[in-house]
Amino acid sequence: MSRPWMPFYWGDYFRDTRHLTKLQHASYLMLIGHYWTHGGLPDDDRQLANITLSSLEEWQADKLVLQAFFYDGWKHKRIEAELVRTAKKTAQAKEKGQKGGLTTALNRDKLAWQAQRHK
Repeated sequence: MSRPWMPFYWGDYFRDTRHLTKLQHASYLMLIGHYWTHGGLPDDDRQLANITLSSLEEWQADKLVLQAFFYDGWKHKRIEAELVRTAKKTAQAKEKGQKGGLTTALNRDKLAWQAQRHK
């Protein structure tokens, strides 16, 4: 599923990440971005190093600091909540679109029937 944007709470981010180095910030943001676009993170150090644009050694040096933002391996509480919220909104919009499409089709059929009747 394509999710071209995500809500981002800068106040929360800066409050929670003041202790990170510049490279750790970059890595964390890359993890967040990958998580959002792919719906999760792999549990593989080589893949996580690639996602963060780090060497395996750099990744392993920062892994424990970054993993503190996640639970059950690589689950992220805020992103999971936003994914659920986005899925609900998408489903609601789809349902409304289907209802609107059905109404339009019924109205079109009714007009066509009336036009046939008056010929």
